[in-house]
Formats: sequence, structure tokens, C-alpha cells
Amino acid sequence: MKLRHSLIALFLIAVSGAQPAALAQDELRGMFRLTRTTTEIIGAQTAQALNDVIPLDDELQWQVYVPENYDRRKPAGALVFIDPGGWGGMPDQLRPVFDNNNLIWIGANRSSAKYSEARSVWMAILASRVIQQDYAIDLNRLYIGSTGNGATTSLNTVLNANEFVGVIYMSGSAYWGSIKPEQLENLRRKQHVFITGSNDKAKAAIRTDYENYKKDGIANVKLIYDTKGPGKVVKPEYMDEAIRYLDARLAR
Repeated sequence: MKLRHSLIALFLIAVSGAQPAALAQDELRGMFRLTRTTTEIIGAQTAQALNDVIPLDDELQWQVYVPENYDRRKPAGALVFIDPGGWGGMPDQLRPVFDNNNLIWIGANRSSAKYSEARSVWMAILASRVIQQDYAIDLNRLYIGSTGNGATTSLNTVLNANEFVGVIYMSGSAYWGSIKPEQLENLRRKQHVFITGSNDKAKAAIRTDYENYKKDGIANVKLIYDTKGPGKVVKPEYMDEAIRYLDARLAR
């Protein structure tokens, strides 16, 4: 995928940083919808550079889950979710996992089922920025996750945005046809988790991608296999295992 017309915007985002976080009384908890424009998130100049991908006047929406016990004195991690179905919300059964791991969920809520790949990638990058405007985020715990064919967008995002340090692929995976040496080295610095199971039609391809990652020298990779699934939603215990694997590097 080429993001040639937007690389200047990526550079400007990297040097500008996030906007100041909101006051504590504005910090919502639980599940809610967050709406912003690119100008509100990254400023007029950078938003203009992205205008060919995301028009300036578009109201962008994300589904967000913030643990009820969130405390800005203990910055939370964040998982940006790529939902190929376009909803972006977190299944209710995963709430305890995110509560226990002090992790915020944010997924793009698409108004159209036919987003370009470039727009989908930028919605993920912008999600990582917009959540920093309102909450104290531990940037060492900034992850991305996806299901099904959203895996391609997850891979393209981590290839183009250094800020994500870990990826969770659920019932889907992605492998590159060709890759620059510096991009491969970037992937080697990140953590990668694949979750599949006996009922997953993509399980053979996921296992192959998992093995190919290791062959390419990506050591920080884990396969989680559910012998009775997975179903449409990853089981809480496997999501917890994935998050703990991504977090484990912090103790090294």
C-alpha cells in the first residue's frame, strides 16, 4: 500500500505530538462514542496535508471503552481496534479484561463500509492521537488489534506508524509480499500475537504467517490456539493472555 501523498502528514504528526489532555471531570468511563475532526486532532496545517485522504469537514467517530477504575495518576495503555465490519465497539465480555489490565479500547466507527485502505490506516493513527487528548496514556503500551481481513490494515498501520509497539491478530493475519529492510527491522522491534482455533477457516494461513514471521527473524511473536474455537469473539482468557504477552517486555 502506498501512502505517498500522506507521508508529510505523518511527519508533522510525529513532531507535533498530541494536544493537551482534558481535565479530569471530562474523562468519561465505560463505553461511549467519540467524535472529532482531523483539525481538532492534529491542527489545521497537518489536517490539510491529509485532506485528500480524509476531508477536513468530515466528523470522525470512534467507539471507546474506558475502564471504570481509570485513574490518570496511573496512565492506561490503549488498544486501537480495526473492525472490518465498521462498528468498532468492544464486546461486553472483554470489559473485565480491559479493566484488569488498565487498557482503553478505541475502534473506528465507520459511516461507510467502503473506506480506502489509506483512510483506514489513518483512522487508526488518528485514534492513537485522539485518545491522548482526553486521557493519560502510557505510550509504552500502545497496541493495535484486528479481526478477519482487518489484519491487512493492522499490518499497514504498524509499517507506517512507529508509535504502535504491539499487534494482536484475531482470526486473521497478514504477510507482506515485499518489504524494505528498515520496515522489517521496525517489525522486529514490535510484539506480535496471533489468535486462532479449530473452527477458524483461516487457521492454516495464520499458522503459516506465524511461522514466516519467525523465519524472517521476528522473535517477539506468539501463537494462541483455541482448541474449541474461536467463535466470533475471542474468549476473554485468550485476550488476557495476548495482552500479558505484549506487556511482558516492560518487565525485561
